[in-house]
Amino acid sequence: MKKALVVCSLALLSFIPASAQFSWGLRGGLNLVDNDITKVNKESATSKDSYTGFFFGPMAELQIPIIGIGIDAAVLYSQKGLEVTDEETMKNQSLAIPVSLKYSLGLGNFLAVFLAAGPQFDFKIGDLDRKFNSGDDVKEFALDRSTWSINIGAGVKLINHIQAGVNYNIPVSKEGAYKFKESPTPGTYIDNDPVDFKSSTLQFSLTWTF
Repeated sequence: MKKALVVCSLALLSFIPASAQFSWGLRGGLNLVDNDITKVNKESATSKDSYTGFFFGPMAELQIPIIGIGIDAAVLYSQKGLEVTDEETMKNQSLAIPVSLKYSLGLGNFLAVFLAAGPQFDFKIGDLDRKFNSGDDVKEFALDRSTWSINIGAGVKLINHIQAGVNYNIPVSKEGAYKFKESPTPGTYIDNDPVDFKSSTLQFSLTWTF
């Protein structure tokens, strides 16, 4: 499925006419993450399921004149993270590649609004496995090497160079697995089965195009 989406995204680019307007720039912003982690038992809840991260990187946009439809793509370093105990966090780092179909509507010479939607592919970098001791218990997290999701967003364009947007990233594949080992008595552990979890993300972005 992921390979098919990559092929479809590339196919979209082949239909852009030669008269399309090309721009490129830099994009950065905040990730507000909600990690859907199911409790393994009553005592294994994580302290918080939200984490503020960030993203930045280059972007490019092809837009068809008059009708306002185009393709927006970027290559971003993204950090989301997991807060797994009151004292411990785990960085969730990835190379994110969002590709969106974008519709822009001009409201004058200096202002336009846009809607965007499309797939995003994340390829994880850094450590994928972490183990934390919490008292007599052990929490283990394992992130998947790659994930994919769907973006839905909107925003405004100012003076043809600044874009401010809000985007909701809906997970399709799982983010990883969570495991909890509890110690009812010293020296013994109950090894619970791994539980898959997903991460949905609310993003606020600022883009400067050249």
